[in-house]
Amino acid sequence: MIIHIVCTESLGARGLSCSVELKDRRIFIDPGIALGWSRYGFLPHPFQIAIGAQLKAQIIETLQHASDVIISHFDGDHCPLHDANPYQLSLNDVTHGLSTCRIWAKGPLQSPPVQQKRREALAQALPVPLIDAEGLKSGPFQFSCAVPHGPQDRTAHTIMMSRIEEDGFAFVHASDSQLLDVRTIDTILAWQPDMVLVSGPPLYRYAAETCRLHRDLAWENALKLSMHVDTLIVDHHLLRSEEGLQWLRQLGRKSKNQVLCAADFMDREPLPLEAWRKELYEWLPVPGGWHEAYARGEADWTDYWSRGWQALIEHGKIKAVPQN
Repeated sequence: MIIHIVCTESLGARGLSCSVELKDRRIFIDPGIALGWSRYGFLPHPFQIAIGAQLKAQIIETLQHASDVIISHFDGDHCPLHDANPYQLSLNDVTHGLSTCRIWAKGPLQSPPVQQKRREALAQALPVPLIDAEGLKSGPFQFSCAVPHGPQDRTAHTIMMSRIEEDGFAFVHASDSQLLDVRTIDTILAWQPDMVLVSGPPLYRYAAETCRLHRDLAWENALKLSMHVDTLIVDHHLLRSEEGLQWLRQLGRKSKNQVLCAADFMDREPLPLEAWRKELYEWLPVPGGWHEAYARGEADWTDYWSRGWQALIEHGKIKAVPQN
């Protein structure tokens, strides 16, 4: 089994997409991307948009060779959209690639109305059916029933987890569970995975003392999971702040097993650009009207590409430009 994490926060954009290569299958999980419409009062910086464009191209290319696609839920950073903004993945860009795949998707129940509409739009655009995969077991796949997207009490917003096994090795894509539901952790452990990829808690939203319960619960669940899984990869919501990376490193020191972010797993330096958005605007100012011009196709990010890498190196965020 070959696992390649394509897009998530430590790699430069919102999402939790990965490819899984088996002997006779090419699987892609959660083909979506987003940049966060507003953070610190700013739209995505052009350097973020440049990185996002590269990741989007990787998703599109990988889908051309996929035999199976899994969609854990229909948030805009996990699936292609019929009404994508300029920083997301448009359904038009991947309709051809998806038309020859088996598509295993979370069902429409226990999902917000906007997600139900996105699911319906995808189903109408494709000549192949969407398989309602919740609770199914088929070949190398096992799918969970709906579990909470984050805190346990948010049952109207749920996700589907996936387990893939080959040659005695089990990989679990736990999606946006955020380590905030004990029963979800127990489900993962019952699957006896060797490796888990999961979203961590959105610590950037938990500044208030009233959120201490969520912080403590996520830590307890993360430690429990890491003690029973050889490799735990935590990213997505967690890596929208530098505090999240510090949290992850502390977890790694406490656990007896390997604890990584996606960038670590892919042998790259973490690139949590959303956490650095305010600094990017300070280092590389953006003229007024740039985003509107970009949306019209009258501006591009080319000028920001090399300058963005240089700024990150000069300010000690990374050591070198990645080579792959």
